[in-house]
Amino acid sequence: MVPFPQKKLTSQRHINALFVIEGCPAENRRAKEALRIAAGISPWGKVRPTICFSHSFGQTLGQAHDPEIDRYLKLLRETSGGLFTLAKSEVDWLRQIDQTSLAKLEADTDTALHF
Repeated sequence: MVPFPQKKLTSQRHINALFVIEGCPAENRRAKEALRIAAGISPWGKVRPTICFSHSFGQTLGQAHDPEIDRYLKLLRETSGGLFTLAKSEVDWLRQIDQTSLAKLEADTDTALHF
């Protein structure tokens, strides 16, 4: 009798994905799509997205009148690896970092996606 092949146990480690977003999601469809993708994979638990906005959108994001963007950001605030910006922000949940910190985030992530 031939033994049934055993399924290899895969690591339960999640994949870290860094989303670097160049545009403002309230004004740019590509940036909004990046948020949608990050928010969609975040609850799944196998991928842990981290978001970094390259420009200052704190005021725009904090006062976006788009229910989709509001929903994506709320979900990402609860489940992501962090929400960052390279520019000064007045929004308390958006942490400011510099280029050196962004380079460290990119080095420590499994994959970096630029939108």
